[in-house]
Amino acid sequence: MLRREKGFLACALACFIQGAQSVAARDVYVARGGDDANTGERERPLATVEKAVETLRGAGGGTIWVGPGEYYVKDGITLDAACSGASERPLVIRGMEPGKARLSGARTVSGFRAVSDDEAKPLISAEAKRHVVVADLKSQGFPPLAQLPACYRSHGCEEVVFGDVPMQSARWPNEGFTTFTEVIDSGASPITHWDIRTVYRPGAFKFPGDRPRQWDFGRGIWLQGFWCYKYWDSVLKAATYNPDSGELRFAAKDAFGIGSPRAWDKNAKYPFYALHVFEELDSPGEYYLDRQNNLLFFWPPSDLAKTPVRLTLCAKPLLQARGVTNLVVRDLTLENGRGAGLVMSECGYCRAEGCLIRNMGQRGIELSGSHLAVLRCEIAQTGAGGIGVTGGDRKSLTPGECSVVSCHIHHTGRLDWDGGRAIFLNGCGNRVANNLIHDGPSGAIRYGGNDHLIEFNEIYAMCGLYEDVGVIYTGRDWSSQGNIVRWNYIHDILSKDAQALYLDDCDSGDTLIGNIIFKGGKHGVMLGGGRDNTFVGNVFIDMPIGIHVDARGPHAIVFNREDSWNLLAKCEKLDYLSPLWTKRYPRLAKTMAEDPLQPLGNVLHENILIGCKTPFELRDGTDKKWLDRANNPQWELADFPGLLGEGTPAKLDLSRLPALWQKVPNFAPIPVEKIGLLPAP
Repeated sequence: MLRREKGFLACALACFIQGAQSVAARDVYVARGGDDANTGERERPLATVEKAVETLRGAGGGTIWVGPGEYYVKDGITLDAACSGASERPLVIRGMEPGKARLSGARTVSGFRAVSDDEAKPLISAEAKRHVVVADLKSQGFPPLAQLPACYRSHGCEEVVFGDVPMQSARWPNEGFTTFTEVIDSGASPITHWDIRTVYRPGAFKFPGDRPRQWDFGRGIWLQGFWCYKYWDSVLKAATYNPDSGELRFAAKDAFGIGSPRAWDKNAKYPFYALHVFEELDSPGEYYLDRQNNLLFFWPPSDLAKTPVRLTLCAKPLLQARGVTNLVVRDLTLENGRGAGLVMSECGYCRAEGCLIRNMGQRGIELSGSHLAVLRCEIAQTGAGGIGVTGGDRKSLTPGECSVVSCHIHHTGRLDWDGGRAIFLNGCGNRVANNLIHDGPSGAIRYGGNDHLIEFNEIYAMCGLYEDVGVIYTGRDWSSQGNIVRWNYIHDILSKDAQALYLDDCDSGDTLIGNIIFKGGKHGVMLGGGRDNTFVGNVFIDMPIGIHVDARGPHAIVFNREDSWNLLAKCEKLDYLSPLWTKRYPRLAKTMAEDPLQPLGNVLHENILIGCKTPFELRDGTDKKWLDRANNPQWELADFPGLLGEGTPAKLDLSRLPALWQKVPNFAPIPVEKIGLLPAP
């Protein structure tokens, strides 16, 4: 464990040293008002970052200094291997003043006029007819608008940004959801395995009320919601609506069909809202893009003369590196694109540092390769997730040594709720540490793979829309072993049916140490049938259920179905019985010989449970003898006055926690002072 942490620190230190050495390399300057015919010297700056990259292509490194201002990136900036720096002289692309150099995938819209009487007729709101304005995009030289897919989660099409805030495509209702209860056609088979069923055709349901009678389905109507389970959302286009029967039939299939096939969901209510509905443009901040006629209808939330309106256009990553080594992207703002902000694909020894990435249509950052780092960046208002990391090789257990450290990630998943998690972590041997994560529709961190380290993160106000979701989540893979989740602080989670630490569907071989969970949803730990996991020295406070363990394996694990979890097949694909794997994970090698369907080998020691209504929950026939459970004290909140501070809602006073663990023999102190964002350098 210590060796792994030192390795990550050494990698980060090497990155900083490279940054310092870059001063000796050639400097190229970019400025608003520059000219790409210039030399790129400070006195004769270039106009575009693209030209600066071309200038240093093949030079083996150098620094591109980008001056303050907004730079429209029409087709994204792409770097290939020839743009690589050297270990002692990386290629550095940085803002001259932190955050003030803005690479934007959007153009400003102007020429707004009042909506005409004929145009305004379909609008339901009389007030909207007085406030909505229109811009003809074609006349301003904008390209034809992209067409929305019939089924999507984040569409990758144009959006409207007012100032620095993404606006809302016209929807009904304006806040929250409406619900339906009557499924007319599921479009799907009964369950084939666990929650899976075969979806044959687009389904249909009875729309509650008669609101759709006022909508023009010929323009296109989309609906976003939870069509089957409340842990899977999608946006589906409506094909037909029958005003007499209320039947609304979709134009595309949802992955699970319409309506839950589970017996206990017989009386379920399915939340949804209608989206991209011209008639529902009825509140400040809403807009409608007429994608056939290239018109923007908009109700501005404040004075148009004082705040710019932008239309996101760039569908490619704003900045993309492919096969590049020794690259530093620093102190830039990347914003307002239809795709991802920054992508480093199959790169090595690269980092993003001190960047702000916001208002993207997809993820903020995507990394793949080795020795990659995201340091002290802020990711916000993304259409999908915050940061995706894939590093290292699982079969050879070669660590990627990629890291996400001291980043502030918030308000992700504007469009794609499940894909709106702050961090996705895959591969082998990567680290996520000291991040501040909050305000998202789903979980915070989803990981899979081997030997990852997730530590010192503070997470709150997540799971705003999802149920049966994990704040830190992994699942459905016996081979995903050796991961350590330690010293994280998870608190004030929004969903009442979330799990703070979720090892789902037989996940095995992980270690959870010293995590602090306060008001973390429904379960502090949800161990869904997994094996050989270790839970030591965690603290659970004010939770409905502290630790849940179930034995779902006998009615969930199958080895001969393509639509199953394929737990054994995943192991075999990685050659889990090889000498390398059997030495690293000896318990995994014995799984098939030791009652593989049952949750054996789990260790629960020195966990503190305070104010948990049900400290331990054992379900589905879990035998207490299967668990190595010892020294897990259970107390009431009243036993520790002052643990919660004054005010509403009550806050946990972390400074009082040492007094708790001093009462527990063998409890390893939690380094509370190290949790959260690192101090500014």
